[in-house]
Order: sequence, then structure tokens, then C-alpha cells
Amino acid sequence: MRKYIVFVSKDHYNPLGIVRTLGEAGIRPIVVVVKSEPRLVGRSRYVKEKYYVDNPEAGIELILSKFARKNGEKSFILTGDDVTVMTLDKHYDELKDYFIFYNAGAAGNIRKYMNKDEICALAVKHGFSIPRTWKVQTGEIPNDIKYPVITKAINSFGLEWKNIVFVCNNEEELREAYKNIHSASILLQEYIQKTDEQSYEGFSVKHGQDVFFSMQNNEVYHIPDKYAPFWVNKNVEDREFIRKASAMISEIGFEGIFEFEFMVSEDGKLYFLEINFRNTVNGWSTTVAGMPDVTLWCEAMLQGKIPEDCYKKIPDGFTTMAECFDYDVRVKTGMLSHKEWMKQYKNVNAKLYRGRKDYFPFFSFMWYKLTRMRH
Repeated sequence: MRKYIVFVSKDHYNPLGIVRTLGEAGIRPIVVVVKSEPRLVGRSRYVKEKYYVDNPEAGIELILSKFARKNGEKSFILTGDDVTVMTLDKHYDELKDYFIFYNAGAAGNIRKYMNKDEICALAVKHGFSIPRTWKVQTGEIPNDIKYPVITKAINSFGLEWKNIVFVCNNEEELREAYKNIHSASILLQEYIQKTDEQSYEGFSVKHGQDVFFSMQNNEVYHIPDKYAPFWVNKNVEDREFIRKASAMISEIGFEGIFEFEFMVSEDGKLYFLEINFRNTVNGWSTTVAGMPDVTLWCEAMLQGKIPEDCYKKIPDGFTTMAECFDYDVRVKTGMLSHKEWMKQYKNVNAKLYRGRKDYFPFFSFMWYKLTRMRH
């Protein structure tokens, strides 16, 4: 029998949304989770079996040993973080005869486009704008640099890729930032004062030959140099964007769930940031909106084409909130009163922690936070 395996390196609301989407469709998934705290995914009411492993490689070994069947239907492997996507990509040849998973047709092809040099070059080729960028050895100051700049990792994986982001207004600040960066080489990028982050959810089959865009997401409010965990969601109607983004997915040869990320400048211009080759934060939003990327992609892979009835109209004012995160960001910092936050929370359509029929992971997370506060 076909199995649905959710492979988790970061135990948070992204893979939890996958489990809940499958569960609401009547599918009880198996979860393979790299041990971490807090534990959320394995506590979902929809989980059929759960296995905890020490690292992603151990997860692959377990999946192959327990669920690879030479005779029978291929099982699905679904994931919501870059580490597991990269691990599946690395083991493509071992997995491809037994499983259906996000891939780009050969081992290493997804990893190639998780490199910001590669993906930004492809974005420019297909007509998207990117901030001016320099690839440098750490410590190097380009002769033609123009401040302010932001430091970024070349690859969106590894131990420190989110920890080396510094906004530098002059050479002195850049040299100081270099003291905290351990990567041999990094990107320096023109710093754009953003007013919003805009992203697009979708999925593809036939190695990118058939693509569907389910949802556009924009921030409800803005935090400088960070993303705000509260979004307004709507249908994707920009035909020119769909054309260019579909061409990128086709050239990559990707089949799976993805998200395009952009930042919006003060003059309203879109700047391409990256493609996430996986289910993301608003994956659960597509389920609540009636276009569940997870189950629609599984159906599309089995049929060999995008289902004809994918499109559903998203109601005006549809919103998504990572509520525990958002509460910390706004209420605990004094941006918003508890009373006003509760008014907004009650009207949110898609809640990432609490879900709508699966409450135990939410209460488990709240208990985790409470016990941490006590210590």
C-alpha cells in the first residue's frame, strides 16, 4: 500500500501543516523526525507512526530500510525544510525507484539552485530584478561597492546561513561584520529598504512542464530587516509573473511544492530573493483556502498532470498568522495590546499553531514555552 511519509528536520508549523493537510484528507502519515525541541509534528492526532532519529542521514537510512518496497506502489516523501530537501536531493538515485519526492531529475540539481548565485542568475535570465550583488571572500571589500549593503550566505543551508546577516552602512561596519562571519565566501548585496515581502505558493509536475500557482502572500505589517508572521493571502492573477516563474521552474526541471520569495521596495518594485523547493509557512494556508498544495501535488504526480479543478477563489481579506510567533513579536514588545491582538487573532482564517481540528501540538508548544520561562 502507498504510504505518506513526512520527513522533518525542523519540528515546527511547516511540516505540521503537511501532516494536518494529509489528515484532513483522510490520510494518516508516517513521520520521521530529527530529534529537537519542542516536539510538535509527532503529537498531531493524524500521525499513524512516528520515528525519531539523530540526524537527516539516519532518517534516510530508516526510510529506505522500513519503507522501500521493490514490488508495489511508490510511497510519497514530503518535507518542509531545506535540510531534508537537500538530503533527499543527495540520495536521489537511492530513493527514486521506491518513492515520489520533490526533485529536479538528478542528484544535486536542487542543491545547485539553493546556491544564491545560481538562482539569482536564473531569475535575471527570466526577467526578474535582483539587488546589485558581489560575491566576495570574507574580508574582501569590492572596489565598486556602494553602501548600504547586507551580508548573506551563498547557500540557504548550513549551520550559520541565517546568522551572518548584517546591514552595513559603511566600510567600518562591514569590516566589523566580517569579524562575526566564519564562511570562507559570502554575498554582499545592495541593501533595499523593503516595505513588504511578497511570496507565491505553487507546485509542479513533469519536471516543471506543468505548473500551478495557488496563492500570493503579503505581510499585514512590516518589521525592518525581518519578516512579519502575519499575512494576507489571495489568488495569483499576474499572468506575466506566472509566465516568468513557470519558465524558471521548467528550466530547473523541478517537480514538487515550491515558493517564490520577493521583497518590495519603497517605490513598489519587486526584487527576487529565492525559491524554496518545499512546503513553506503558507502551505497550510492553501489547505484552509481550499487549494491544498500537498494533496493536489500528490494527486498531480499520480495523474501526470495538474488536476483541472485546482483553482478556487480565495475570499477577500483571507489571512494567515503564526500566532505564537506573532504574539511575541507584537504584544510582548508593546507594538500592540493583548486586547487588540485578540480581536485580530479571532478573525484569522489560517492559524499555524492551533490549526482547526488538531489542537494538541498547540497546547504542547504552549507548555514548552511555559516550562522554559520557569527555568
